[in-house]
Amino acid sequence: MDFARQGDTNAARRLLADALLASTSSLDPEPRLGFTCSLGVASLYRVLALVNLEDKSPSRGLQQQHVALRYQHLANVWVTHVWEKFARREDGGGPGEGWAWYDRSYIDDSAWPIGLKEMNVEMHVVQNMLADAKADPSSRPRSAETPHSWRDVSLNIGIASLCAYPTENPLPRYAASNHGAYAARHGYRYRLEQRNLAPERPPAWGKVRLLQQVLEEEPDVDWWLWFDCDTFFMNMSVTLDSLLYRYASVADGLDADVHMLAAEDAAMLNTGAFLLRSSEWSRSFLRRVWGKQDSIWISHPWWENAAMIWDLLRFNSEKFRHGLGEDVYPKEVRILPQFEFNSYHPATAQMLHDTWMPGKFVLAFNGVLSNTSRAPRQSALR
Repeated sequence: MDFARQGDTNAARRLLADALLASTSSLDPEPRLGFTCSLGVASLYRVLALVNLEDKSPSRGLQQQHVALRYQHLANVWVTHVWEKFARREDGGGPGEGWAWYDRSYIDDSAWPIGLKEMNVEMHVVQNMLADAKADPSSRPRSAETPHSWRDVSLNIGIASLCAYPTENPLPRYAASNHGAYAARHGYRYRLEQRNLAPERPPAWGKVRLLQQVLEEEPDVDWWLWFDCDTFFMNMSVTLDSLLYRYASVADGLDADVHMLAAEDAAMLNTGAFLLRSSEWSRSFLRRVWGKQDSIWISHPWWENAAMIWDLLRFNSEKFRHGLGEDVYPKEVRILPQFEFNSYHPATAQMLHDTWMPGKFVLAFNGVLSNTSRAPRQSALR
């Protein structure tokens, strides 16, 4: 990266953007070539983030931090593929018999300029810079304050959730009770599916199928909230209308150009909870995310979440190749602070993600079972 060392960040950006175009088939929705060397692509995004942070232009400062953070998110998407597919070892060495373990040296000692610890540190540095600047999650600030209990009776809103678990699992029962009570309180439609809608793929892909179904079958609903089965409403007075009006409104109502509201955690965009407008933009987005029957994203460790991140951010290396551009997300997407509707259980927040506490709207158990014993989830559900 001699260009960056010499202060020519624009030349470095162009060089890296060209490399990404070549390695990901012109940023194709199915970048198969890139998946033959995921670590190389992750390294390109990591270095591109560093180059953007080297750009000290006063007129670009805050935006460059936003751009760098999303390159770091893309690096996470690609390095996670390496972590699960190539660094995972099944030959003992874990905490108990039959446990898998991960060989960090596969990444840290590779010839590529990337390391897991360095990636995490760099990302937290950027997040802290944005936090110190009191920056919104995207470069678009929220609108004027709207009361948390605000309800627009002309707006039809639905909640969709997939709980395809074995019959002995109590989670669908708890979710149906919580989600249903919240929907009934505010007059929202509620669609709970307990069948596996995508048996040919990992279960998480049923999320995309269910959203496609509700958009087609219930066209009178204006907005749908996707809500993972292990996510719960904790403050029943907060309305979805209030979120829409705080983050997607214009002077005379909701912005017709906004079609998706989502939140990021400390690592990436997280699709455990997000709002989607009933529109052709949303239908097209879901078709791209679903992809072909042999989509490379099907078996990614983050499944449809990775496909959504790639679809929304893949053009950034071209959009910002000269250092200037629009928002880091497409204009149809608004990013909310995580505390608004996707706070995590303390067991997984670990001071990096937003931690749920009394009064906050939503509690997500994302990753609790895989990071702890069953006790935290069972205790909370009681």
